[in-house]
Amino acid sequence: MKLLLAILAGLGLAACGGSGATTEAARYDFGGLAATGMGAGSRLPVAVVELQAASWLSGPDMYFRLAYAEPQQRRSYAESRWAAPPAELLEAFLKRRIIFNQADPGGAGCRLQLALDELEQRFDSPLGSTTILEVRAQLTSMRGVETLSRRAFLIRKAATAPDARGGAMAARDAAQALADDIQGWLGEISRDKPAMVERCRT
Repeated sequence: MKLLLAILAGLGLAACGGSGATTEAARYDFGGLAATGMGAGSRLPVAVVELQAASWLSGPDMYFRLAYAEPQQRRSYAESRWAAPPAELLEAFLKRRIIFNQADPGGAGCRLQLALDELEQRFDSPLGSTTILEVRAQLTSMRGVETLSRRAFLIRKAATAPDARGGAMAARDAAQALADDIQGWLGEISRDKPAMVERCRT
C-alpha cells in the first residue's frame, strides 16, 4: 500500500487534498492531428457526423485505471483536464477528416452516428500504460430512420510516459487511428455496396 501511495503521489495521480494551495490545471486537447482527407468522387458521402458519449465521459476529466492494483476503480487526474469534453474534441476532429475533405462537403450524404463508450489510460504496471478508445458507429440515412451499416471500433495506443501528458498523446494517436479505421470502413462500403453510395448521394 505504501508503494502504491508513493506512485500516486509521484505521478500526480491522486485526488487533490484539503490544503489551501490551488494549482491551475493543465488542459489538453488532441493537438496537431493530421487532417488528411478521404478523397472524393467514388467514396461514400457523409453529410453529418454526430457523437454522443457515455455519461461518465460527458465532462473534461481525464480518466485512468490502475489495472495492476485496483482494476475496478476509475480515477481522474487531479491537475490535468481535457480542454473540452472528449466527445466534443473527437467529433470536431472527425468532422474535419470525414466531411470537410470530401469533394462536395456541403452536398447530400448519409448520417454517421457515433457513441463514445470509453476513453481511459490503463496502467498494467506502475510505469506502463495504454490509452483505450472504444466507439460504436452507425451509418444511417440522412433522416436517421434507416440503419445502413454498423461497426464497433476498439483502439489501443501505448503511452510514452506514465502521466497525463503521456495519456493525452496516446489519446491523440488513438483518435487518428479511429479516423483511419472509419475511413477504411466507409471505403469498404463504397467498394462492396455501390447501391448504398447512391442512396447516400440522393
